[in-house]
Amino acid sequence: MGGAETLHQDEAVLLATALVDYVAASGGLHVLFIKGPGTTMMGLRGHHVSADVDVLVRPEDLDRMVDLLGGRGWLERPSGVTVVRRYSHSRTLYHPQWNCDIDVHDRFPGMEASPGSAFDALWRDRHYLVMAARPVPVPSIPAAVIFQALHSLRAMDDPRHQREYSGLLQRVDVSMHQDLVDLSVELQATAALQPLLADLGIADLPALQGTVSEEWRHRTSAQGPGTAYLVSLIESPWRVKPLVLARAVFPSRQTLRERDLYLDDSISGLFRTHVSRWRRGLAGLPAAARKTKASRRR
Repeated sequence: MGGAETLHQDEAVLLATALVDYVAASGGLHVLFIKGPGTTMMGLRGHHVSADVDVLVRPEDLDRMVDLLGGRGWLERPSGVTVVRRYSHSRTLYHPQWNCDIDVHDRFPGMEASPGSAFDALWRDRHYLVMAARPVPVPSIPAAVIFQALHSLRAMDDPRHQREYSGLLQRVDVSMHQDLVDLSVELQATAALQPLLADLGIADLPALQGTVSEEWRHRTSAQGPGTAYLVSLIESPWRVKPLVLARAVFPSRQTLRERDLYLDDSISGLFRTHVSRWRRGLAGLPAAARKTKASRRR
C-alpha cells in the first residue's frame, strides 16, 4: 500500500478494519471488532481517533489470524521480556506502510468466563456496521458498553479514560440495564464491572456478588512499565528480586524496542534511551508506589 503515510489516522483504521475482516473471512475465521470506531458509531463515546484496530478471535484462531495477516505484510511487534506476560491477552501487529496497528485479542481482561465461551456469547448477539464500505461484525450495544467500561476502568488514572467513562454513563439508557446485568453475568465480568454497575444503580442484585481476579488487580495497578516492575519486585521470591531489579534498570534491547521499533542501538543511542527511561521512572515512582499499595489493599 504505497503512500499509506498520507492517510489520516481514522481513515487508516477504517481501511485496516475492512482488510482484517476480509482476511479473516478468506480464512473461514469469525472475528469481532471491539472498541474503536464501532463504539463511536454506536453513540457510546464521543469522536476519538483510534490508533489501532482491536479485533477479537476465538482462542484457537489466534495463531491462524496472525499468520494470515503476516501473509499480507503485517509483522508482530517485539514483545521483549514483559513483567506481566502471564496475563498477555493480545498480539500487536504493525505494517511499515500503514500508520495504525492491529491488536488481535483472544480474550478481554475483566471477562472471567472461558475465552471460547465468552466469544460464543458475544458472537451470538453480534450485529454489523459499515466501515470502509464493508459490513463488519461488532458486539451488541450492551456488549460494547461492557468492552468500553472495562477498557476505561482498567486505567482510571488517565484523564481521557475518566472522560470516556463519564460519557459512557450518560449514554447508557435505563432500558439497557437488564441486558447489561444478564450479559455481565454470562461473561463473568460483574466483579470487574462493579464500579459501572454501582454508578448505574444496579450493583446490589444478588447475582452480582464476586471478587476481582488477581489478573484484574494487576491490570488496574500496573498501568506502566514502572508500576509493573514494582509489582513484580514486591511479589517475586527474594532469590528473583535482583534479576527483576536488573531488568528494570537495564532492560534488553528487545524490551526497549517494545516502545521504539527504530531504536538507535549504538552505544550513545542506548545511553540516551536508558537515561530517558530512568528519568521517567524516577518521576513516576511515587505515583506507582501509591497505586501499588492501594491495589494490594483490595
